Amino acid sequence: MFLSAVFCFATFVISGCAKAPPAIRALPDFALTAVTVDGTRPLDLAALRGRAWVADFVYTRCAGPCPMLSANMAGLQKRLPAAIGLLSFTVDPDHDSPAVLARYARSFGADPGRWLFVTGNKAALVRLFRDGFLISAVADPKAAPGQNVAHTTEFVLIDARGRIRGYYHGDDPDALDRLSADALRLSPRPAL
Repeated sequence: MFLSAVFCFATFVISGCAKAPPAIRALPDFALTAVTVDGTRPLDLAALRGRAWVADFVYTRCAGPCPMLSANMAGLQKRLPAAIGLLSFTVDPDHDSPAVLARYARSFGADPGRWLFVTGNKAALVRLFRDGFLISAVADPKAAPGQNVAHTTEFVLIDARGRIRGYYHGDDPDALDRLSADALRLSPRPAL
């Protein structure tokens, strides 16, 4: 009983002892490619099951918010336990090849065991963004590279069953604090 009280107090200090946010919607199945500094592998919904994930949407030649979003994701990599995975979906798959994404991952110190950069067929990505995440990424072929894709700056929390649990402003420190607390609530508790 005493150890349980100590654990709850420690959990309260770390994450507020509140419940995790409710599931909003389940992601549909997909078939894409996960890229790390170590190589590539297929990625589908089944591969996400079993751990909580934080997702964001970026592109490597972005001259807007993407470097800051990726820096914030790198901060979450340091802040959250390794049991929580990170997903960065490219919104510019025509340019962001696996080799380009691997260089980008390396530049942010991405741990290949937990931070995956996701690319694949453009139509499959658009479908997942639209029908799964309920976000859009709109390319403007007339715009200069680095300013040619309008997209969300939201981070998305996904539970171990592939369900979205929340959207958080990726450029807001308070939202990132809430995201961290909610992600910890979804993470497996250490055994006492």
